[in-house]
Amino acid sequence: MTIKARFDRFTTQIRPTDGHIEEADRQTDYMIAQLKNKVSTDGSFTLEKVLGAGSNAKHTSLRRTDDNRFDVDLGAYYDGAGATKERLDTLLDFTRGRLIDIYPTKDKDDFTVLKSAVRVRFRTGIELWVDVTPIVRDDTLDVPNGGWIPRDDGWRLTSVTCHNQFISSRSARSKRIAGPVAFNRLVRLFKWWNNRQGDLAQPSYLCDLLTAAAFDGRDVTDEWQTSLRHLFTFLRKHQFREPIVFSDYYDPAVVPLLGDAVVVLDAVNRDNNVARAWTEGTRRAYLDRVQDAYDAMVYALSLEMDGDEDGAIDAWCEVFGDAFRTLSEPEE
Repeated sequence: MTIKARFDRFTTQIRPTDGHIEEADRQTDYMIAQLKNKVSTDGSFTLEKVLGAGSNAKHTSLRRTDDNRFDVDLGAYYDGAGATKERLDTLLDFTRGRLIDIYPTKDKDDFTVLKSAVRVRFRTGIELWVDVTPIVRDDTLDVPNGGWIPRDDGWRLTSVTCHNQFISSRSARSKRIAGPVAFNRLVRLFKWWNNRQGDLAQPSYLCDLLTAAAFDGRDVTDEWQTSLRHLFTFLRKHQFREPIVFSDYYDPAVVPLLGDAVVVLDAVNRDNNVARAWTEGTRRAYLDRVQDAYDAMVYALSLEMDGDEDGAIDAWCEVFGDAFRTLSEPEE
């Protein structure tokens, strides 16, 4: 089996199964309908809408493994007199309370208030985790479904709809290039590698942005191996020395002067530095991991050209773990 054929299979196998996605959709559709009802009955806030967000909505989610947990992200848009910026911090607890109302027999420990969402854990079936993010609508950015969203470092003004479109527009563009490589599937590969980096693993949205920065400069190619080398070459050469910005929703020539060690700006709001928590040590350590992966990719290419398929598989396992071998094996 060729390395090309193995990549075609591996990229398919790291995606959640259709059955898994259908069951997740069934559970979240019920949750959304019930949440609207519970919020309306309570009367403290007005729930305008609930939108799909995160990796599942972007079609970049990963199958569940020890390194990757399949979850669903929902953005709950609150509006009305009570939904003000001053009351942002009350919405997480309020949302948790209404979710408990939906599932009164579940253990209270299954409802966790995080800094960025309320997480509901289901312990049976597909063992789905659902993260419900309360969002206070704000049209200041003049983009679809703009609003204040909680994040680990505070509340950010952005748009989950635009985040989804950021991925889908590039995925559509990548389909114009002959071959199997689609942008969203390339993001999925990068996230698989990223999630194996332990304490250096980065948030999913940052993976989106880094893959997009490489893609915008060079597009995908007609094969997975080359597209991956281009992505990691971009990171090696860029070194996170200059701000990474995008032109989808603002003028990239007009960006704020930030004193952060690394600057990767939100594609929707130039005031949000998604890499604000990075230190110089983080930058160097992450680039060391990038270099290690790139070296393994180059070695895999050399072995493949020499006809050593087994050696090339071993080298790719240095990048993606032993799952590259097991998930790319042909069906018996």
